[in-house]
Amino acid sequence: MNHLTENELRELIEIVVHSHGSYLSEEAFNDAVLMIFEDIAGMESCLLHHHYIGLLWDLYYDRLKQIE
Repeated sequence: MNHLTENELRELIEIVVHSHGSYLSEEAFNDAVLMIFEDIAGMESCLLHHHYIGLLWDLYYDRLKQIE
């Protein structure tokens, strides 16, 4: 599995927002991301889950702050 680009990370955030909403707690967001990772070939066993979840949460949280 190659590393995800910033655009790919932002696309994942949009998928989470579309499927789970814009106002998730960090725990709910992490659960949603892990469910999506299970559907992406190569990500279900990726050793970088924690790395990506942290990056995705930071981007999601920044997006959330802009909405408010």
